[in-house]
Amino acid sequence: MLNRREFLSKTIAAGVGGLLVGKQGSVRAATPLRILILGDAGFIGQHHVAAALARGHKVSVLSRSPTLLPSVVEQLAGDRNADLGSAQDRDWDAVIDTDTHVPFRVRTLGLALKDRVKHYTLISSIDVYDNPGAHSSTDENSAVLEYRDPADPYFIMQAEGRQYGPLGVLCEREAQTQFPERTLIVRPGKTVGPGDPSGAFTYWTVRMEKGGEILAAGSPSARVQMIDARDLADWVIRMAEGTQVGTFNAVGPALPLVWSDMLRTLGDRSSVPVTLTWIPQPWLAEQGVPELSNLRFWPSAAATPGRMRMSNDKARDRRLIFRPLAATAVDTLDWYHRQPRHVQAQLLLGLNGMFSLQASMELEQQLLGAWHASESRKS
Repeated sequence: MLNRREFLSKTIAAGVGGLLVGKQGSVRAATPLRILILGDAGFIGQHHVAAALARGHKVSVLSRSPTLLPSVVEQLAGDRNADLGSAQDRDWDAVIDTDTHVPFRVRTLGLALKDRVKHYTLISSIDVYDNPGAHSSTDENSAVLEYRDPADPYFIMQAEGRQYGPLGVLCEREAQTQFPERTLIVRPGKTVGPGDPSGAFTYWTVRMEKGGEILAAGSPSARVQMIDARDLADWVIRMAEGTQVGTFNAVGPALPLVWSDMLRTLGDRSSVPVTLTWIPQPWLAEQGVPELSNLRFWPSAAATPGRMRMSNDKARDRRLIFRPLAATAVDTLDWYHRQPRHVQAQLLLGLNGMFSLQASMELEQQLLGAWHASESRKS
């Protein structure tokens, strides 16, 4: 039986065709590249396929099983852990690795492809940073986590929990070892947009559309950062075209965004009036609301202080650009409404997979009632 993550990945991959028609990157590259994309064309991978096709490149995707992709995309059967044979005897202008979180996969890829890769892109994560909450802003030179577990990191097949960030650092270092002077390391933050299986951003677009009194957790002025997966993919493809190397935080938006402005933007499309009631995070924690529930995820940032204060100056200097948040919200909501009901329900369960939209709204109303009662007693 598929777990929730596998279910969403397969469901979204099955619907990838409808997302490969965007206008981003519509200016074709001067020279078509032979691009290999790794990552089973999941959420981020599908948008890299779309961006590469829009730029006129020849795209191949390595995956364990066939995926619904445009006929112009070459599908190579393979397994990152065991079988890279279909890709290893080919020359690639660019390889874009969208789903590697353990160094074993980077090493085996490098050994298999050897010198047949002109440019390699590793999609890493801002989770590699050590204690970002200690800084007003975290840039690419900030300290990263060190791997301290006794287990050999090259025998770990799946990064989980506290290992995720340190193993990501080892992936970055291995990439530079295997593909010296031709590696681009991209560290995205929260990635959102059509096809997003995690549900946090999608939840809020749907909840704001319904309107009414809405519980807003934390401070209205809390910083919020995210990047539309389409903007990330378009930039990565353009960077690969220019054989750009180095390490970059890929976070948006261009100008600082706060939690209250994000919610107002998401609520602008609602035909039902919206009223925001701001409730402190500590009070919600006292009521037993999980930090990774829909109601508290933004802007608690998955329990990582400083996660929403990443510097994007370096990437913006290399022409990373962002579409308006309103456009991402509209497109995400439209995508959500096109999904079957059972998929919609799975998308809105939140990062801890506990609360449906209905359950979240019922809990929200209970909390709002308790909050108003407690405030009345104070007065």
